[in-house]
Amino acid sequence: MFDGIDVVVLPVADTGPLRRLYVDAMGFEVIEAGPVREPEPWARIWDLPLPPESSLLLGKPGSQGGWIRLVGVPGLPSPGPAGIPDRPGPYALDFYLRRPGETEAAIEAEGWRFVSDPVDYLLPGTEHPVRERMLDQTSSGLLHAFVGYREGRTRCVLGERPEVDVSEVNAVVFATDDLPAARAFAEEVLGGRIYFSGRFEGEALERLLTLDPGEGFDAVLTRGPRSRNARLEFIRHLPRREPRPMTGAPRVVAECAMDDLAELAGRLAGGSHGESTGIVATAEGPRLGLRSRYGAHFSFRQR
Repeated sequence: MFDGIDVVVLPVADTGPLRRLYVDAMGFEVIEAGPVREPEPWARIWDLPLPPESSLLLGKPGSQGGWIRLVGVPGLPSPGPAGIPDRPGPYALDFYLRRPGETEAAIEAEGWRFVSDPVDYLLPGTEHPVRERMLDQTSSGLLHAFVGYREGRTRCVLGERPEVDVSEVNAVVFATDDLPAARAFAEEVLGGRIYFSGRFEGEALERLLTLDPGEGFDAVLTRGPRSRNARLEFIRHLPRREPRPMTGAPRVVAECAMDDLAELAGRLAGGSHGESTGIVATAEGPRLGLRSRYGAHFSFRQR
C-alpha cells in the first residue's frame, strides 16, 4: 500500500547547484554521499539514458518521507523549462516554510528566480488561507511551491522541530493527459487514499503560475493511511495548440516502499500502466522501476 513518497530522486548533470539550493538555502542535511556502486541496474530502474555516477541523499531528520536524492549523470541533457503545466510529466515539488520571506530572500541571494510575487488564496473547498510562491528550479525543469506553514494544520517536520525553517518535500506534482486513469492507478494499484479531487482555478492561481485568464486545472491528491510525506499529486495538463513534449531523461523519480513488491510486480506486468522493469536485484535489495503512462516515473522497494 502506498504511504507517501520516501525519496524524490532528481537526476541532473551537475549536482552542485542543487546541493547549494537544498543544503545551503533550504537547510536539508547531507545523509550520505558517494559513487553509485551499480550504475547499470540503477540506470534501468530510474530509466536513465546514461549511467549515474554519484548519489547525494538529503533529508530532514525527524520527517517521515519527502527526502531528496540528487543523482549525478554527466552528459544528461538540460531540461526544458517548467513554464505552465501544458505537457505530461513532473511539474512541481511542494515545501512548507516557517518564515517564507527570510527563506525566499536567502534563495534569491543564491541566484534563483521566483516566477511571481507571493499570492494569498483560500484552499479549494475550505476556508483555510494559503500563502504561496513559486520558484523556478531550472536544474530539473521544475517549479517549487513554497507554502506558508500553518501551525497545527499542516503535517511536516516543522511541527516536530521548531528550529527548522523549511520542511521536507510535502508533495510531488505530475501532470497527466489522463487524470481519471491516473486516479484509478493511485487508488487501485498503489492503494493510495484520495483526500482531494477537484479544480484549482481563480485569479490567485493565474498570477501564481502566469496562466491566462480563466485557466485552471483538475487535480487528484493522494496520501497514505499515516499521511506521511511526500504526497502524490496528479493534475490534468493544460491543452495547447502547440504542446511542448517532454525532453531527455526523467527529471523526477518517486521512490516508494510497498507492502508486497512481488504482488505489485504482477499488477504491472501486463503493461497497461506503463513500462515496468520487473523486479531488479541490487545490493540495496530488490527494486522495481516503472515509467508510467501518467507522466510519472517510480522506483518501488519492499517495505
